[in-house]
Amino acid sequence: MHSPYASELLTSRIWPDFAAHFQNTASSASYQADLLEFMRMYQTDFLQLDSAMAEDYFLQMQRKVKDGSLKPSTMAKKFRELHSLAEFIESKQEQYPIPDTFQDYFAPYLKSVAKVAQYARSIPIEEIDRLFQAAQKNLMAYCIFALLQRVGLSSTEITELKLEDFTAYDNGVFASVPGRREPCFIPEDVFAILEQYISKRREHEYLFSNSRGNQLNTMYISRLMKKYTELAGIPSYSAEALRNTCAFTMFSYHATPEQVARQMGVTDIQIKRYKNMSYRDSLIQEANNLVKVKIEPPKTF
Repeated sequence: MHSPYASELLTSRIWPDFAAHFQNTASSASYQADLLEFMRMYQTDFLQLDSAMAEDYFLQMQRKVKDGSLKPSTMAKKFRELHSLAEFIESKQEQYPIPDTFQDYFAPYLKSVAKVAQYARSIPIEEIDRLFQAAQKNLMAYCIFALLQRVGLSSTEITELKLEDFTAYDNGVFASVPGRREPCFIPEDVFAILEQYISKRREHEYLFSNSRGNQLNTMYISRLMKKYTELAGIPSYSAEALRNTCAFTMFSYHATPEQVARQMGVTDIQIKRYKNMSYRDSLIQEANNLVKVKIEPPKTF
């Protein structure tokens, strides 16, 4: 390994011991390339790693993922490799003359990185905008897409919703989604669209129903996605891909894995309202409010 920033200890002892565990040269080369890149970025030996460097590295990689210059899977690979080396060094502190303060500062970011990679198959924001423009004349479809993209509900959860599932507290509107342990926060922009839809819908058992008044099924939502992606002139994305953008966007605005996991998991008096009472845990509300993306109500209604 050749680097002007690598110490003799790292080059001649630690790296050879670490690299000896690899089964093939390709793995060793990948780890070494990411190690050299890291030391080049911060112009210091890897043994001088601290929490500020790890945090800055995470934020830089995340920005690259967001602007499309780095794949989420590549970001995950880099973090796993640097974590693995740092963990190895930390476990060998008695063997190598390294500072007692050396730690694996990459470990706290592994869950966030894994989640970003998990929800990587999201839809570009400009194509989401075109999808909503194409669906403006169908208020039910528009509302369903908003619940997928901004709230992170699944198609199955959306088909199970009933009007009585929504409750308005002083700190926002929450939905008791069937199958979830706790209410799901409904952002203000989505609730504004819901209010429009509720004011015009016919009275049926379920919030969304077909022309016969029957409960929708997931295939119906799939057909809506196919219809309006075609009208928008964008690839035929699935409802799951649209839902993934909720988690991916929240991660882009630094929501924690716990916040994202919990988020994903009407002017009418028909909706229960509790005055002077806030929902017991505002964590998921705060997480969703991190996101700067909002959906405007359709202009045709």
